[in-house]
Amino acid sequence: MGSDPSDVPEGAEWPPSYMFEPGVDPNAFIVDGVRGGKKPRKTKGKRRAKRKPVHRTTSASSKASTAKNPPVGSDPVRSTTGSDPIRRAGSDPTDRNLRYFVAAVRAGSFTHAAKHLGVGQPAVSVSIRALERQHGLELVRRSRTGITTTAKGQLLFDAIAPAFDHIDLAVKSLQRSDAGTVSLSVSTSLASWWLLPRLPDFKRTHPEVSLRLVTADSDAGVDANAFDLWVPLGRIDDARLQSTDLCREALLPVASPELAASIGSDPSALLTAPLLHLEERYTPRFDWKQWFTANGIDTPGSLPGDRSTDYSLVVQAALDGQGVALGWEHIVRDLVDDGRLVSLGEPIVTQSPFVVLNPANRPLSPDALALRTWLIDQLAV
Repeated sequence: MGSDPSDVPEGAEWPPSYMFEPGVDPNAFIVDGVRGGKKPRKTKGKRRAKRKPVHRTTSASSKASTAKNPPVGSDPVRSTTGSDPIRRAGSDPTDRNLRYFVAAVRAGSFTHAAKHLGVGQPAVSVSIRALERQHGLELVRRSRTGITTTAKGQLLFDAIAPAFDHIDLAVKSLQRSDAGTVSLSVSTSLASWWLLPRLPDFKRTHPEVSLRLVTADSDAGVDANAFDLWVPLGRIDDARLQSTDLCREALLPVASPELAASIGSDPSALLTAPLLHLEERYTPRFDWKQWFTANGIDTPGSLPGDRSTDYSLVVQAALDGQGVALGWEHIVRDLVDDGRLVSLGEPIVTQSPFVVLNPANRPLSPDALALRTWLIDQLAV
């Protein structure tokens, strides 16, 4: 910008404040009627001569003070990184960015990592791009099928992943209750329909063990290190967890006695029966379409019926006569034995047993081992 006020954009300050000596009000000086977009000031008599601008000098100490304490409204991040929001967001290798990187490498894709972390996929992608820009390196190679680490990315992962595991383990150890308390994570349906009625038996044989029971109806976001034992809903493939078979997965259609009497024993009759579906928020297990296929029955593209994301509600709806549920044998067996539900076919056994998991990096306490043994014995078929 030159010294000609005509070059000044509309609304801009002219002359600029730095051209005046300290303590002098710039608004007291009008150059050709322009001062910050103000209208020309009317003067009587002879027009005042233009004041020669005095340039302010800045000492080294003043510059240092300004850099240390930037003026209000200034944007120090913008001044060093430009307008790129990715770079501004990740100018430092934050704990979150590094954790997202570790999760993405373990999951093999941004999408799977986001589900595990309980965040959106863009959050994972942005965090890793921030890391790459910070270090000027490509850490992962992206493809339609997922991601793979570069040589540098693998070096970073090998260095930081164990460190985060140790940190998380130490924190979770502090959060766990006193010795003698065993923490167990299970689904609401397993807790309600199977575990709670049997807990008195466990307490009679192990009165010294305090149990902390946590229910979760989704495997996503469950931190296995936070529990001594975990019975997931879906299949979990994680080298950090030790897996022990808990019981077989066997399924059978069940309904209330009144509804079962109106349907009969022919499996194909279930195509026209009111079906109850479980919308699974984890790795899908056996569903109605697979049950019909296993019985040699062709099905339409989609099967009608009511749906729920909570298996406890599916079981309750079957008890209330609202439809036919595909029952996991270990959960509905007591209800069938009591006559509250009726089986409409023989159980179908899959190749995906239910398992109980525990962290592989620490041994089970005697109390936790006792609980795991008891669970397996009780669920044995």
